[in-house]
Amino acid sequence: MDAEAGTGAALAGGDDLVIATVKARLAHALGSRYRVREVLGKGGMGIVFLADDLTEEVPVAIKVLRPELSSDENGVARFRREAEIASRLEHPGIIPILRVGSEDGVHYFVMRYVDGCSLDALLRERKADERPLSIAAVTRILGEAAATLAHAHREGIVHRDVKPANIMLDEDGRVLLTDFGISKSAVASTGATTAAALTEFGTVLGTPHYLAPEQALSRSVDGRADQYALAIVGFEMLTGAVPFDDETPHGIIHRHVNELPPRVTALRDDVPEHVAAAIARALLKAPSHRFATMDEFARALDPAAARAARRWRIVRTAAAAVLSAAVLAAAVWASRVAR
Repeated sequence: MDAEAGTGAALAGGDDLVIATVKARLAHALGSRYRVREVLGKGGMGIVFLADDLTEEVPVAIKVLRPELSSDENGVARFRREAEIASRLEHPGIIPILRVGSEDGVHYFVMRYVDGCSLDALLRERKADERPLSIAAVTRILGEAAATLAHAHREGIVHRDVKPANIMLDEDGRVLLTDFGISKSAVASTGATTAAALTEFGTVLGTPHYLAPEQALSRSVDGRADQYALAIVGFEMLTGAVPFDDETPHGIIHRHVNELPPRVTALRDDVPEHVAAAIARALLKAPSHRFATMDEFARALDPAAARAARRWRIVRTAAAAVLSAAVLAAAVWASRVAR
C-alpha cells in the first residue's frame, strides 16, 4: 500500500476534495462488490482506501489512480505495471493483488488488507520519542526486505524505489514491500533517472534520499541499486537520519555521487561491526564493489553467518600460512640436497 504522506497542509483542502470525489466514484463503480470506508494512505500516484469485500466478508485495500493521472498514458501504465508485477511476484513479503480493473474511468486494484503501518511512520514515531529501533529489529527488517528483493531480482525485477514509505510492517511485525510501479523490467528504456524527473508526481523514477549513484547518473541498473537503497534504509533505522541530505534533489544527488557516507558507528556506537561493515559495503559508489546479490547482503547482516565467515577467513589465513611455511621448508630442503 502506498503509505506516503500527502503534499502538505497548503494542499490539504484541495486533496480532501479529490479524495471525496474519488471515493464517490469508486463507490459508484464498485458498490455492488465493495463498501468503501476510509482513506488508508495517499501519494503522488494513488489513493488507498479501506473497504469491505461484501462477497468474501473480509476487509481489503483498494488503490485508485489519482484522477489527474487517469488520462496520462504513462501514469496509467505505471499504475497497471505495479499491479501486474506484484501479481507475478508471489512471495510472502509482497502484498497479494486480488483484482485489477477500470470502471467508469476509475483505475484501481484490490489488495489484501494489511493491518499495520509503514516503516516510514514507525521511524517518524520513534524519532519523535527519541527511541531508536533495536539492532535486532533493524537487522530483522533488513533481512526480510532483502529476502523479498532477492526473490524479485531472481525473477528479473528491480524495484528502484526502495524506501521506508514502501516497506510495510503488519500487525505481527512481518515485512512487506509495496509499490513496484517503476520496476525496471517493465520500462522500455534503460531505467534512466534524471533530477528533473525525480519530483514529478512525487517519486516517479526514484526518491533522491535513497537513490543509487548509477540510477542518479542515468545508467542502467540491476539489483545492486536496490541493495544501495536498502542500505540507506538500514542507515536511517540505526541513526535516525539518512547519510546524504540537502535542500534540493540536485544537491542530494550530488552527494550520493561524490561524497562518502559517514560510518554508521560514528553516529551510533552500539552497532555491531559486522552490521556497520555490511552497510558500508552496500553503500559503495561502484555497483561492482557492493555485494553481488541481495542474499549475500542479508548473510553479512546475520551475526551467525558473520561469525562463520570470520572463522573461515581465520582458517584460510592459517592454512595459507602453513602452506607457505611448507613451501619455504621444501625449498630450503631442496637447496641443501642440491649442494
